[in-house]
Amino acid sequence: MTMRGAQVKVGAVQAAWDQASMLRSGDAPEEPVLSERIAAATALYGTGELLRGTVLLIDGALNQIGAGRPGGEQFTERFTQVLLDKVSQWDEVVEPTDFPMVRHVVKAAFEGRDPVAWRDQAGPVPDSEPRTMTCALALIADFVDRVDGPGECERVLLAGLGSALG
Repeated sequence: MTMRGAQVKVGAVQAAWDQASMLRSGDAPEEPVLSERIAAATALYGTGELLRGTVLLIDGALNQIGAGRPGGEQFTERFTQVLLDKVSQWDEVVEPTDFPMVRHVVKAAFEGRDPVAWRDQAGPVPDSEPRTMTCALALIADFVDRVDGPGECERVLLAGLGSALG
């Protein structure tokens, strides 16, 4: 799947969305179908590619609320701070040391840059970072759905995924 020039394997993008969907729905990670798909995708693509899929989806979700448009610096800063405050509430899942990466990915998306390329250049991926990014994606998707209507974030993101498959 390609967005802003970043190429990420479609299966990794789907698994990244599955992970965020589990967090959004409150389903236990033992939910068999999603858990099996995530495990299979992790084995096939690796944690790094799943992170790339998550970052790609964060970019796509932020584009739905106006990322990449000039003049939104104040909104970007406020949105990012509120997002990180909410992510920090999942202290049993996330590591605060990953927050700068989330901040930079969100900032890159709002500035119209390729956050996947930025993350690729930022160095090794700590084990905790994919969890933190997934929490951020889940919260961003919830925000998009509050603004645009229930299910809109998924509909738009997965429509892009469907066109990449077709």
